[in-house]
Amino acid sequence: MKALATTFALAALALAALAAPAPAAYAPDADPVFRAMAAEMDRSLAELTLPGAAPPYFLAYRVLDSDEARVEARYGAVTRRERARHRHLYTELRVGGPELDNTWYASDWRDFYTMRNGLMEEDDVLGLRRQLWLLTDGAYKRAVENLARKRAWLDSHPRLDSIPDFAPAECVEHFEAPSVLSVDLDAWERTVRRAAAALQDVPVLQDWSVSYQAWTSDKRYLNSEGGRHLRATDYRVLDLSATAQADDGQRLTASRRWFTVAGQEPPAGRALTAEVEAFAGELAAMAAAEPLDGYAGPVLFTGDAAAALLAQLFVLQLSPVRAGIGADDWTRQLLEEGKLVRRLHRRVFPDFVTVRDEPARASWGDLFLAGHRPVDDEGVRAEALTLVENGRLADLPMTRRPIKKLAASNGHAYTLQNQWTIASPSNLIVSAKKGLSEKKLLQELRRIAREFDLEYGLLVTRLENPGVTWRYRWSQTGMPDEEPITAPVVVYKVYADDGRLEPARGLVPDDVTVRTLRDVAALGKEAAAYNLINDLGTANMSVPIGVVTPSILVEEVTFKAGSERDPLPFSPSPLAEGE
Repeated sequence: MKALATTFALAALALAALAAPAPAAYAPDADPVFRAMAAEMDRSLAELTLPGAAPPYFLAYRVLDSDEARVEARYGAVTRRERARHRHLYTELRVGGPELDNTWYASDWRDFYTMRNGLMEEDDVLGLRRQLWLLTDGAYKRAVENLARKRAWLDSHPRLDSIPDFAPAECVEHFEAPSVLSVDLDAWERTVRRAAAALQDVPVLQDWSVSYQAWTSDKRYLNSEGGRHLRATDYRVLDLSATAQADDGQRLTASRRWFTVAGQEPPAGRALTAEVEAFAGELAAMAAAEPLDGYAGPVLFTGDAAAALLAQLFVLQLSPVRAGIGADDWTRQLLEEGKLVRRLHRRVFPDFVTVRDEPARASWGDLFLAGHRPVDDEGVRAEALTLVENGRLADLPMTRRPIKKLAASNGHAYTLQNQWTIASPSNLIVSAKKGLSEKKLLQELRRIAREFDLEYGLLVTRLENPGVTWRYRWSQTGMPDEEPITAPVVVYKVYADDGRLEPARGLVPDDVTVRTLRDVAALGKEAAAYNLINDLGTANMSVPIGVVTPSILVEEVTFKAGSERDPLPFSPSPLAEGE
């Protein structure tokens, strides 16, 4: 009887499930934000014009809804806790025509920092339309003025080519369910507080912080050619940073970031405690090490350092794929094309290296990848690319802004906070024809060191994060030289004779260029995945990417001794005395 009752109960539950209404599918035509965007787009295209000026020939709206939760702790005390929602509008309005329009021209810094606009958060169609009307009107006036300035500049600086400013593309419709931020901020407050408090036991540290941030974003896109999409993302970031000083006053600043997507969470509990202790131990060992006067020889980049090396020396040098027009030296420098772009179809790596870009790939192993983008920020389907084949740069990430050798978009547009759209890789997958085990990589490092008649080679496991480094910079003298990679912060000498490891410090890059990539001597056999918020170096603008890479052995990298020193504190930290 009991079994029969159970069977009846299960049947009743099944019938109830069948009778329950299914979750409503997302309907973009019923979305009040899309309705407001569509109504104002139609009206703007039909009515927006100035006497003597052409109407817009292209218009796109990007509305970004974000929901953010954040908590930060220093020295074991919570210093920041907040929950906030924001809605921003990015307007792309083009006047003139595809051959020549108002884009990618800056007469001064103000044209470059045309930041996104805030929108009301409530889904009130009329209210949203009124804001869109005013902001579109302003964007149109700026576009007309910018086109006139651009034409005047070109009249006095004739171009050697006539590449169009805008290429045709097939825009698609793609809709994901709007995101919902689900986070236990109380639990994460306890976690970051414990992690920050654990660093109190490391006396060499002068300052440190631990922060957790969770945010979701829904990006709605609509353009005048029929492209329309909604992309939903869910990001989590756990940041750990600390600074220490060596006895000679050199400042060492390290950071560790866990960046997860699609609702995955960074480590917590005992796993995080172990990571914090290892991080602090590394930084303390570096601060106690003897400084190096300089170095030129083989370097093995592993872990976070390998991913950062590729992001800085390869990814950032692929964009912009075409220089913009700047009216002064400062804007021209910002709008320069990437240093690798002109090397298309030429060797940039050794012939055993292949680099793929796979925007449709959602994960690598257990890690969801931050670069996953089925459709780009111009509404174009994102294509997989072989960027490097047999060591040669075979392709470039492209937007709808063509270049001589590549006329069409391949769906790699990413719109920055200043409303400029750049081309960016998404998920970078690096591989080698014959990768080496970690043991053999170390053996090869030692072999090359002996060949160079060096006592040791270098093992680098972490590079500086510039955003964190500048936060702890107390002295403003001795500004570092411009180099395409940041300084190594966790470095070990690997002795050529017996392979023993010894901490080292005090080095900064010297004369490192994109040609350094051609000096890669070997790659590891096993690749690991990393999510990065790739800093572009301007106004806190960045692009989330995924990097899947093995360890990287470079035959020769040149470093010089860092000269910057900060005064040491006159008295010991109060933490050394206890309460």
